[in-house]
Amino acid sequence: MAIPLEDVQWIHGALNCAASTDPLIQTHRLDEDTFILRVSKCFSYEGNFLYLLFGSARAILFDTGGQADDAGAGTLPIRDTVEGIIGRWQQARGSGAIDLVVAHTHGHSDHAFWDCQFEGRPNTTVVKPTLATVKSFFGLSNWPEGQGELQLGGRTLTVLPLPGHDSSHIAVHDDRTKALLTGDTLYPGLLTVQDWPAYRRSAARLADFARNNEISHVLGCHIEMKKTPRELYDVGTTYQPDEHALPLSAAHVLEWHAACEAMAMSPHRDVHDDFIIQI
Repeated sequence: MAIPLEDVQWIHGALNCAASTDPLIQTHRLDEDTFILRVSKCFSYEGNFLYLLFGSARAILFDTGGQADDAGAGTLPIRDTVEGIIGRWQQARGSGAIDLVVAHTHGHSDHAFWDCQFEGRPNTTVVKPTLATVKSFFGLSNWPEGQGELQLGGRTLTVLPLPGHDSSHIAVHDDRTKALLTGDTLYPGLLTVQDWPAYRRSAARLADFARNNEISHVLGCHIEMKKTPRELYDVGTTYQPDEHALPLSAAHVLEWHAACEAMAMSPHRDVHDDFIIQI
């Protein structure tokens, strides 16, 4: 029986990272076609979550992770990890090569640093995390309004503009699992805002989507909150033994939107049980 996503035990760093035996990347199979990867907090305190989704025609990886905190820590084995998953997925289905798209929730360096590992890989498209490229690839001609679609083969991803934390930020809804990927815009942690008017409008659009579509989980790219409500780990923490579960819910999308509307034109630090908006 699959472990509920709320109960998955993620690698969460160590008191002494030099003595840690954790892998640099933890892989969790949500279902036979959906994989969540977590980067070790002993490699990068960001502890990013990356998402790999398969359809019958192609797969897509959202984000490639960031540079190590310690310049001498070496390379994150993201391509080797993805190649291993793809190989096992192909073997299980007796299938040949599958196209791979490498895309991003947004363009910050901890989400796109290791794109270089996929450059030149056969049957691979790397979508640069610039606004122009994101709009073109996902068909988002009315940015920041509207939505686009990406067909993986028997699996449709709905792509929604979500600027505010970053100008090229997107959200992605998966019709297979009903998961909503929200990157750094909404997750259990410190939600930093680059452009408040854009962020507020994004919250309204995402809340409207959440009211009209089934959402099983809201999955961001970090965990920074503790299990104790309203408590946040310090920035730079490399050991989080009491960290919040990864998934949030559609109710959190609505709570986040309501918080943005309550602040209106007077944004400020706003603390909630499961996230903190930081202006």
